[in-house]
Amino acid sequence: MKKILLVLCTTIFAFALEVPSNHIVSTTWLEKNQSNKNLVIIDTRTTKEFEQSHLKNAVNFPKKLWFQGKLGTVPKTFNTPLQVNEMFSKAGISEDSTIVFYHAGLKDKDFADAASGLWTAMLYGMNKVAILNGGFEKWRDEKKNVTSQKTKIEPTEFEVEAFNPSILAALSDVMNAQYSDDIQITDARVAKFYRGEDDRKDLARHGRIPTAKLTPMIRQAKKVGTHFEFLSKEEASKTLNNSGYGLELDQSAIVYCNTGHKARGLWFVSKFIIGMKDVKVYDASIVEYSRTLLAMEDGEAMD
Repeated sequence: MKKILLVLCTTIFAFALEVPSNHIVSTTWLEKNQSNKNLVIIDTRTTKEFEQSHLKNAVNFPKKLWFQGKLGTVPKTFNTPLQVNEMFSKAGISEDSTIVFYHAGLKDKDFADAASGLWTAMLYGMNKVAILNGGFEKWRDEKKNVTSQKTKIEPTEFEVEAFNPSILAALSDVMNAQYSDDIQITDARVAKFYRGEDDRKDLARHGRIPTAKLTPMIRQAKKVGTHFEFLSKEEASKTLNNSGYGLELDQSAIVYCNTGHKARGLWFVSKFIIGMKDVKVYDASIVEYSRTLLAMEDGEAMD
Protein backbone atom coordinates (compact mmCIF):
# COMPACT_ATOMS: atom_id res chain seq x y z
CA MET A 1 0.00 0.00 0.00
CA LYS A 2 2.81 2.40 0.91
CA LYS A 3 4.54 1.66 -2.39
CA ILE A 4 1.33 2.43 -4.30
CA LEU A 5 0.94 5.75 -2.47
CA LEU A 6 4.56 6.64 -3.20
CA VAL A 7 4.08 5.97 -6.91
CA LEU A 8 0.90 8.07 -6.94
CA CYS A 9 2.62 10.97 -5.15
CA THR A 10 5.54 10.85 -7.56
CA THR A 11 3.20 10.85 -10.54
CA ILE A 12 1.21 13.81 -9.20
CA PHE A 13 4.41 15.74 -8.55
CA ALA A 14 5.61 15.10 -12.07
CA PHE A 15 2.40 16.20 -13.77
CA ALA A 16 1.16 19.01 -11.49
CA LEU A 17 3.69 21.63 -12.55
CA GLU A 18 1.99 24.92 -13.44
CA VAL A 19 3.45 28.35 -14.06
CA PRO A 20 2.16 31.65 -12.60
CA SER A 21 -0.43 33.56 -14.63
CA ASN A 22 2.12 36.27 -15.47
CA HIS A 23 4.48 33.61 -16.87
CA ILE A 24 7.32 34.76 -14.61
CA VAL A 25 8.97 32.40 -12.13
CA SER A 26 11.30 33.26 -9.28
CA THR A 27 14.60 31.61 -8.49
CA THR A 28 12.86 29.99 -5.50
CA TRP A 29 10.19 28.46 -7.72
CA LEU A 30 12.74 27.15 -10.20
CA GLU A 31 15.02 25.70 -7.54
CA LYS A 32 12.06 23.90 -5.97
CA ASN A 33 10.94 22.40 -9.30
CA GLN A 34 14.32 21.98 -10.98
CA SER A 35 14.27 18.19 -10.89
CA ASN A 36 10.68 17.76 -12.05
CA LYS A 37 10.81 15.41 -15.03
CA ASN A 38 8.32 17.52 -16.98
CA LEU A 39 10.33 20.73 -16.59
CA VAL A 40 12.59 21.78 -19.45
CA ILE A 41 15.01 24.64 -18.73
CA ILE A 42 16.31 26.59 -21.71
CA ASP A 43 19.36 28.84 -21.46
CA THR A 44 19.27 31.60 -24.10
CA ARG A 45 22.78 32.94 -23.47
CA THR A 46 25.72 32.40 -25.81
CA THR A 47 27.24 28.94 -26.18
CA LYS A 48 30.46 30.20 -24.59
CA GLU A 49 28.63 31.46 -21.51
CA PHE A 50 26.64 28.24 -21.26
CA GLU A 51 29.72 26.04 -21.42
CA GLN A 52 31.38 28.01 -18.63
CA SER A 53 28.46 27.45 -16.24
CA HIS A 54 24.71 27.01 -16.36
CA LEU A 55 21.76 25.73 -14.37
CA LYS A 56 21.56 22.00 -13.83
CA ASN A 57 19.45 20.24 -16.50
CA ALA A 58 19.48 23.29 -18.80
CA VAL A 59 19.79 23.05 -22.58
CA ASN A 60 21.33 25.87 -24.60
CA PHE A 61 19.48 27.63 -27.45
CA PRO A 62 21.12 31.07 -27.91
CA LYS A 63 19.30 34.13 -29.21
CA LYS A 64 20.17 33.53 -32.88
CA LEU A 65 18.38 30.17 -32.88
CA TRP A 66 15.02 31.88 -32.26
CA PHE A 67 15.35 33.88 -35.51
CA GLN A 68 15.97 31.20 -38.11
CA GLY A 69 13.05 32.04 -40.42
CA LYS A 70 13.29 33.99 -43.64
CA LEU A 71 10.63 35.95 -45.52
CA GLY A 72 11.82 36.52 -49.07
CA THR A 73 14.97 38.60 -48.62
CA VAL A 74 14.09 39.44 -45.01
CA PRO A 75 16.21 37.42 -42.56
CA LYS A 76 15.73 36.69 -38.85
CA THR A 77 11.99 36.11 -38.80
CA PHE A 78 10.17 33.56 -36.64
CA ASN A 79 11.17 29.91 -36.85
CA THR A 80 9.33 27.53 -39.14
CA PRO A 81 7.42 24.53 -37.72
CA LEU A 82 10.18 22.19 -38.91
CA GLN A 83 12.84 24.27 -37.15
CA VAL A 84 10.79 24.27 -33.95
CA ASN A 85 10.24 20.52 -34.20
CA GLU A 86 14.00 19.97 -34.45
CA MET A 87 14.87 22.30 -31.56
CA PHE A 88 12.18 21.07 -29.19
CA SER A 89 12.86 17.42 -29.94
CA LYS A 90 16.53 18.00 -29.18
CA ALA A 91 15.57 19.66 -25.88
CA GLY A 92 13.41 16.72 -24.82
CA ILE A 93 10.18 18.70 -24.98
CA SER A 94 6.81 16.95 -25.18
CA GLU A 95 3.19 18.12 -24.94
CA ASP A 96 3.37 17.59 -21.16
CA SER A 97 6.43 19.80 -20.72
CA THR A 98 6.62 23.05 -18.82
CA ILE A 99 9.38 25.27 -20.22
CA VAL A 100 11.34 27.93 -18.32
CA PHE A 101 13.57 30.24 -20.33
CA TYR A 102 16.39 32.20 -18.74
CA HIS A 103 18.72 34.92 -20.00
CA ALA A 104 21.98 36.46 -18.79
CA GLY A 105 20.34 39.15 -16.63
CA LEU A 106 23.39 41.41 -16.77
CA LYS A 107 21.87 44.11 -18.99
CA ASP A 108 18.48 45.78 -19.29
CA LYS A 109 18.01 44.28 -22.77
CA ASP A 110 18.83 40.67 -21.87
CA PHE A 111 15.31 39.53 -21.05
CA ALA A 112 14.39 39.85 -24.73
CA ASP A 113 16.45 36.69 -25.36
CA ALA A 114 14.24 34.65 -23.03
CA ALA A 115 11.09 36.40 -24.29
CA SER A 116 12.01 35.46 -27.87
CA GLY A 117 12.04 31.78 -26.93
CA LEU A 118 8.79 32.07 -24.97
CA TRP A 119 7.04 33.96 -27.79
CA THR A 120 8.11 31.29 -30.29
CA ALA A 121 6.78 28.52 -28.05
CA MET A 122 3.45 30.32 -27.65
CA LEU A 123 3.26 30.98 -31.39
CA TYR A 124 3.22 27.21 -31.82
CA GLY A 125 0.70 26.44 -29.10
CA MET A 126 2.95 25.82 -26.08
CA ASN A 127 1.44 27.79 -23.17
CA LYS A 128 3.06 26.22 -20.11
CA VAL A 129 6.04 28.52 -20.43
CA ALA A 130 7.73 31.13 -18.24
CA ILE A 131 10.76 33.39 -17.85
CA LEU A 132 13.12 33.31 -14.87
CA ASN A 133 13.04 36.79 -13.32
CA GLY A 134 16.57 38.17 -13.03
CA GLY A 135 18.03 35.48 -15.25
CA PHE A 136 21.28 33.63 -14.65
CA GLU A 137 22.90 36.54 -12.85
CA LYS A 138 20.23 36.60 -10.12
CA TRP A 139 20.57 32.83 -9.72
CA ARG A 140 24.32 33.23 -9.32
CA ASP A 141 23.89 36.24 -6.99
CA GLU A 142 21.95 33.99 -4.66
CA LYS A 143 24.75 31.41 -4.77
CA LYS A 144 22.48 28.69 -6.08
CA ASN A 145 24.08 25.65 -7.67
CA VAL A 146 25.44 25.84 -11.21
CA THR A 147 27.36 23.35 -13.30
CA SER A 148 29.59 23.18 -16.36
CA GLN A 149 28.65 19.59 -17.15
CA LYS A 150 26.75 18.93 -20.36
CA THR A 151 23.12 18.09 -19.74
CA LYS A 152 22.06 14.60 -20.76
CA ILE A 153 18.85 14.97 -22.73
CA GLU A 154 16.55 12.19 -23.87
CA PRO A 155 15.31 13.44 -27.27
CA THR A 156 11.61 13.35 -28.12
CA GLU A 157 9.72 13.42 -31.39
CA PHE A 158 8.08 16.77 -30.91
CA GLU A 159 5.66 17.91 -33.59
CA VAL A 160 3.99 21.31 -33.82
CA GLU A 161 0.22 20.84 -33.58
CA ALA A 162 -1.03 24.43 -33.39
CA PHE A 163 -0.34 27.94 -34.59
CA ASN A 164 -1.42 31.06 -32.70
CA PRO A 165 -1.80 34.00 -35.12
CA SER A 166 -3.24 36.23 -32.39
CA ILE A 167 0.28 37.24 -31.27
CA LEU A 168 1.72 37.85 -34.74
CA ALA A 169 1.22 40.89 -36.99
CA ALA A 170 1.92 40.96 -40.72
CA LEU A 171 2.76 43.95 -42.88
CA SER A 172 -0.90 44.27 -43.85
CA ASP A 173 -1.85 44.54 -40.16
CA VAL A 174 0.66 47.35 -39.72
CA MET A 175 -0.71 49.19 -42.73
CA ASN A 176 -4.25 48.84 -41.38
CA ALA A 177 -3.18 50.11 -37.93
CA GLN A 178 -1.81 53.32 -39.43
CA TYR A 179 -5.37 54.25 -40.47
CA SER A 180 -7.17 52.90 -37.41
CA ASP A 181 -8.13 54.76 -34.25
CA ASP A 182 -8.39 51.45 -32.38
CA ILE A 183 -4.96 49.91 -33.03
CA GLN A 184 -1.74 51.49 -31.78
CA ILE A 185 1.74 50.99 -33.21
CA THR A 186 4.70 51.15 -30.87
CA ASP A 187 8.47 51.13 -31.38
CA ALA A 188 10.45 49.07 -28.86
CA ARG A 189 13.83 50.46 -29.95
CA VAL A 190 15.81 53.30 -28.40
CA ALA A 191 15.40 56.89 -29.62
CA LYS A 192 18.22 56.98 -32.19
CA PHE A 193 16.52 54.28 -34.27
CA TYR A 194 13.12 55.92 -33.88
CA ARG A 195 14.55 59.19 -35.19
CA GLY A 196 16.45 57.44 -38.01
CA GLU A 197 19.89 58.37 -36.69
CA ASP A 198 21.37 54.86 -36.87
CA ASP A 199 23.58 53.24 -39.50
CA ARG A 200 22.46 49.61 -39.37
CA LYS A 201 23.45 47.84 -42.58
CA ASP A 202 20.48 45.45 -42.60
CA LEU A 203 17.97 48.30 -42.90
CA ALA A 204 17.19 49.62 -46.38
CA ARG A 205 15.96 52.91 -44.91
CA HIS A 206 16.12 54.42 -41.44
CA GLY A 207 13.38 55.83 -39.27
CA ARG A 208 10.03 54.71 -37.91
CA ILE A 209 6.60 53.57 -39.02
CA PRO A 210 4.13 56.50 -39.19
CA THR A 211 1.91 56.93 -36.07
CA ALA A 212 4.30 54.80 -33.96
CA LYS A 213 4.93 55.77 -30.34
CA LEU A 214 8.42 55.47 -28.83
CA THR A 215 8.41 52.97 -25.94
CA PRO A 216 11.91 51.46 -25.50
CA MET A 217 11.86 47.91 -24.20
CA ILE A 218 14.92 48.50 -22.02
CA ARG A 219 12.90 50.79 -19.74
CA GLN A 220 11.00 47.73 -18.53
CA ALA A 221 13.91 46.31 -16.52
CA LYS A 222 15.45 47.67 -13.32
CA LYS A 223 18.82 46.95 -11.78
CA VAL A 224 18.80 45.11 -8.46
CA GLY A 225 22.33 44.50 -7.19
CA THR A 226 24.26 43.11 -10.14
CA HIS A 227 21.27 41.85 -12.14
CA PHE A 228 18.19 43.25 -13.88
CA GLU A 229 14.63 42.28 -12.95
CA PHE A 230 11.23 43.10 -14.42
CA LEU A 231 9.40 46.18 -13.22
CA SER A 232 6.28 45.70 -11.13
CA LYS A 233 2.90 45.90 -12.88
CA GLU A 234 2.40 49.45 -11.61
CA GLU A 235 5.88 50.57 -12.68
CA ALA A 236 5.62 48.88 -16.07
CA SER A 237 2.19 50.36 -16.77
CA LYS A 238 3.32 53.87 -15.88
CA THR A 239 6.44 53.51 -18.02
CA LEU A 240 4.58 52.18 -21.07
CA ASN A 241 1.88 54.84 -20.88
CA ASN A 242 4.49 57.58 -20.29
CA SER A 243 1.97 60.19 -19.13
CA GLY A 244 -0.12 59.65 -22.26
CA TYR A 245 2.81 59.91 -24.70
CA GLY A 246 3.16 56.15 -24.86
CA LEU A 247 0.47 53.48 -25.20
CA GLU A 248 -3.12 53.54 -24.01
CA LEU A 249 -3.21 50.30 -22.04
CA ASP A 250 -6.85 49.46 -22.82
CA GLN A 251 -6.36 49.45 -26.60
CA SER A 252 -4.89 46.97 -29.07
CA ALA A 253 -1.25 47.38 -30.05
CA ILE A 254 1.34 46.18 -32.55
CA VAL A 255 4.96 46.17 -31.38
CA TYR A 256 7.98 46.35 -33.66
CA CYS A 257 11.74 46.99 -33.51
CA ASN A 258 14.48 46.25 -36.06
CA THR A 259 14.31 42.44 -36.25
CA GLY A 260 11.55 41.50 -33.79
CA HIS A 261 13.89 40.82 -30.85
CA LYS A 262 13.03 43.73 -28.58
CA ALA A 263 9.46 43.67 -29.89
CA ARG A 264 9.06 40.19 -28.41
CA GLY A 265 10.42 41.49 -25.11
CA LEU A 266 8.02 44.44 -24.95
CA TRP A 267 5.16 42.16 -26.05
CA PHE A 268 5.87 39.93 -23.04
CA VAL A 269 5.80 42.86 -20.62
CA SER A 270 2.68 44.39 -22.19
CA LYS A 271 0.71 41.16 -22.22
CA PHE A 272 1.75 39.35 -19.07
CA ILE A 273 3.00 41.99 -16.63
CA ILE A 274 0.73 44.89 -17.57
CA GLY A 275 -2.16 42.74 -18.76
CA MET A 276 -2.96 44.30 -22.15
CA LYS A 277 -5.50 42.10 -23.91
CA ASP A 278 -4.50 42.37 -27.56
CA VAL A 279 -0.81 42.81 -28.33
CA LYS A 280 0.92 41.52 -31.45
CA VAL A 281 4.53 41.39 -32.61
CA TYR A 282 5.37 42.66 -36.08
CA ASP A 283 8.16 40.14 -36.25
CA ALA A 284 9.66 41.17 -39.60
CA SER A 285 9.79 44.73 -38.20
CA ILE A 286 11.84 47.51 -39.80
CA VAL A 287 14.09 45.07 -41.66
CA GLU A 288 11.06 44.23 -43.79
CA TYR A 289 9.20 47.55 -43.63
CA SER A 290 12.23 49.54 -44.80
CA ARG A 291 12.38 47.40 -47.96
CA THR A 292 8.88 48.44 -49.02
CA LEU A 293 7.81 51.68 -50.69
CA LEU A 294 5.61 52.58 -47.72
CA ALA A 295 6.11 55.88 -45.94
CA MET A 296 8.62 56.19 -43.11
CA GLU A 297 9.26 59.10 -40.75
CA ASP A 298 12.41 60.34 -39.04
CA GLY A 299 13.41 63.11 -36.66
CA GLU A 300 11.33 64.03 -33.64
CA ALA A 301 7.64 63.13 -33.63
CA MET A 302 5.35 66.08 -34.28
CA ASP A 303 2.72 65.09 -31.70
